Order: sequence, then C-alpha cells, then structure tokens
Amino acid sequence: MNCCPECELTAEVERVGRSPLLARGGIGIYRGLFDRPTLAQLRIEATTRPRRVDVVAPGLDAEPVRGGTPARQMIGVDGGLCQSAIFGSPDLAAFVAGEVDAPAVPCGKQASYTIYAGPDAYLDIHRDVTGCDVALITCLHDSDAQARGGAIDFWPEDLATPLVELRARPDRRRARFSLEPGDSLLIHGGVLPHRIPPADADRLRIVSLMCFGIRC
Repeated sequence: MNCCPECELTAEVERVGRSPLLARGGIGIYRGLFDRPTLAQLRIEATTRPRRVDVVAPGLDAEPVRGGTPARQMIGVDGGLCQSAIFGSPDLAAFVAGEVDAPAVPCGKQASYTIYAGPDAYLDIHRDVTGCDVALITCLHDSDAQARGGAIDFWPEDLATPLVELRARPDRRRARFSLEPGDSLLIHGGVLPHRIPPADADRLRIVSLMCFGIRC
C-alpha cells in the first residue's frame, strides 16, 4: 500500500514508464486516424442519441490522485453502434498498443461522446479514472477551432503532483493546445493532469472519447 498520493502517483508513472507516448510528453496528435465518412457517422451518432446534462459544482472534489468528481458543465452522450464497432476493433487496440509499447484493452464495454456548448462549458483539472490509462479523444466538430479558449490544458511536469496542489496553482507549468475537427489526441490521462477550460465564447465542440487500459 502506498503511503501518500505522491508515492501512489510515482508508482503509477513507473508502471507505464516504458511508454514511448509518455516519453514524448504524454500526448500524441494524429490527423487522419479516422476517414471522413467515419467521422461523419460518429458526428451524426453524437448529435442524435439521447443526451444527459453533466454538472458538478466547484469545490466538491477532494481526490488527490485520479478519478474523483471534478467540477464540470457539459453534455454526455453514450456511444452507439458506430462508435462501439470502432472501440472494440482489434486494429484500434493495436494502434494504441503500438503508441505505448504495451498491450492495450478497451476500458469498459462502451465509449462515449462529450458536447461542450456555450461559454461556460468546461471540465476541471483531473486524471482519468482507474482503468483508463490512455484516452483517445477525437474532435468531431468545433464551431471556432481557432479560438484561444476552450483548448485542452495539461501539466507534463506534474505527473506526481497531487491534484489538490494543481487546483491551488493551475497556471504553473501549464501547456495548452487545440484540436482541429478530424484530429485525434491520445493522452496518458491516468498520470497526466488535464482539463478542458471554458471557451469564453458561444462555441460548440463535440468530441468522441474512448478509454484504454495498459497491461504492463
């Protein structure tokens, strides 16, 4: 049993430490991982299936390591047949495995979509839940892809920093980037702290989210 959050985080970094993706900063961005017809099908599925409003007020999450209940305001959509077929594809698992140099398996039986609509939509600082070692995020739509706000923030130098410390000083050592529609991001979200900040604009972003576990 680990004695403190820092020890638990250090042990987790050591577990996935041979990953080439982690050595490159914990993220990879890929253009053309999915072709246009597939992206169109995913976008249709994300916008036509039942939605649920997902809101958690600030100040409720005391989780220092990963998971927890990070503050957020967004819309969730469960994946359908199209996304499920991709999520369970041996080819996609092989792609993820090649990026992390370890066997990769889908986390759970179903993937999902997230819709960030309006200036106040966001997801606060967190690491992904246990079992989701890497997440594949694909941008399906962005009404203002060149905007400065609403990008993805991450903290590549804080793999062993408890989340409570990052929330107290979120601007330290922060990096930011955006995803163009059609781009896919593979992120070591189990160890790399990240967030989706508010867009501060009337903006609509739709992403596909698929999580994978690494068997090291």
